[in-house]
Amino acid sequence: MYAFFMRILLIYLCLMGTLFAENHVLEQEYYDAWQFTCVDEKSQKICDLRELVVDPNTEEVVSYISITINPENLTQMQIAFPHAVNLKNPVSLQIDEKDPLELNYAYCNQSACFVAEIIGENFINFFKAGNQIIIKVLLLDNREATITYSLAGFTAGYNKLYSTVTN
Repeated sequence: MYAFFMRILLIYLCLMGTLFAENHVLEQEYYDAWQFTCVDEKSQKICDLRELVVDPNTEEVVSYISITINPENLTQMQIAFPHAVNLKNPVSLQIDEKDPLELNYAYCNQSACFVAEIIGENFINFFKAGNQIIIKVLLLDNREATITYSLAGFTAGYNKLYSTVTN
């Protein structure tokens, strides 16, 4: 069942890629583990910084994190998970050895469930100074899943995102 939900998430990400392919990619750069992309969507420039986590055994996308800056110049973070997560339990997010934070799911759609947060400068600085993000989620079958994101390249990617969106 878990594999089924992973496949659905992968299909969703592929469909999102198709949607972006239909839009004109204005700019795309890689910063180690992070990808910076700007697309032309309905005559508007939309940019984000993202990282995908892929299961090395199945080569399927397990989760992704996306960082954007909204029109009020606030940084937004969105993390996608498969439907196989237990929505009653919070997500644990830890940067390196710092104390973990508990985040609640914001919404689910037909493809995935999401944590969505506005993050402040102090949180961004933790990302910039860190080496990895460790996320723990409880699955529907009560197994705990650990997802690790690399923060290699985050600072350069975020600086590019910020300067592109705020200028």
